[in-house]
Amino acid sequence: MKTIKDIAKLANISAGTVDRVLHNRGGVSEKTKKLVNQIIKDSGFEPNLIGRNLKLNKEYNLVVLIPFSNEDSPFWIFPKQGIEKAIKEVSHFGAKVDVRYFDQYDPKSFEKELVAVLSLEGVDGLIISPHFVKESIKHKNLFKKLKVPYTFINTDLDGFNNASFVGQDSFKSGYLSAKLFDISQTKESTILIITALQEIENYHILDSRIKGFRKYFEEKPSSLLKIETLEIAKFGENITKDLTKKLITNNDIKGIFVPSIKINIVAEYLDEFEIEMDTVVGYDLTIDNLKYLKSGVITFLIGQEPFNQGYNSVKLMFDHLAHNTDLKSKYISPIHVIVKENSEYHI
Repeated sequence: MKTIKDIAKLANISAGTVDRVLHNRGGVSEKTKKLVNQIIKDSGFEPNLIGRNLKLNKEYNLVVLIPFSNEDSPFWIFPKQGIEKAIKEVSHFGAKVDVRYFDQYDPKSFEKELVAVLSLEGVDGLIISPHFVKESIKHKNLFKKLKVPYTFINTDLDGFNNASFVGQDSFKSGYLSAKLFDISQTKESTILIITALQEIENYHILDSRIKGFRKYFEEKPSSLLKIETLEIAKFGENITKDLTKKLITNNDIKGIFVPSIKINIVAEYLDEFEIEMDTVVGYDLTIDNLKYLKSGVITFLIGQEPFNQGYNSVKLMFDHLAHNTDLKSKYISPIHVIVKENSEYHI
């Protein structure tokens, strides 16, 4: 039976390129795709059987560190599903993937798991979500001691020697969000940015989104829109009291920006008290967010293909280790603008 290596030799390409064709992961020219598929067809073998019958001479051990998913952090359900799919595929090659979790609202939980992962022996590659900036920087010396490649997923930090990053450009997504407000609100009014973190600068993604949002209006001083912020202790507990007070004291607020998945909490409030906004923008297509998008309470959601972030982070690292494929410094996820009319195509 032919293996990926046999096909790669016939096509005069790398085994990693053949694997990309077999699993439809892009980055391969149409000419090469046709050549590989023709060789497979002429050989009379099924692509899945070819992939599954390749056994590597070395067993590769990968470790993934991401936040756990639950009702409070539903976003990570999707990268987790992508990771699980990738694990099924690479396991056919004899690879092993150990997935570890931390609480994305608890820096100590992250720090404990990070130190444990960075201190492991017998690991060939790491995929890490460096969710908390301070704690990541605090243990930068452990990163420097690593003798294996590591990839950052979802959160991109500067100043580290990570082999690659898989995720969205948070700054640009915030910049785009601001433009959506500027386009949809043509009258003089105020946009309210709502956050629920005491140390927003330690949550790199949210901080970057807000910086991108503000940068847009800094570059467009002629805009009729003003920006105010509302910081609450925690979504769901103080939202009614704090947001009501803010809206009463400022009748000009006609737009709300929540730079996180928690937009559904604000949408629920607006829906319950029948408060109309010109524009409401948040992140990620969860079941709750979709509900309010379809009802018209949420105007726009920013999507980032989280399933693919999880899937690609594992597959790319495995290909790099097993097939010696190059890792690009960044694999940037698309910035999808989702409205109720196109939401079904993003589910």
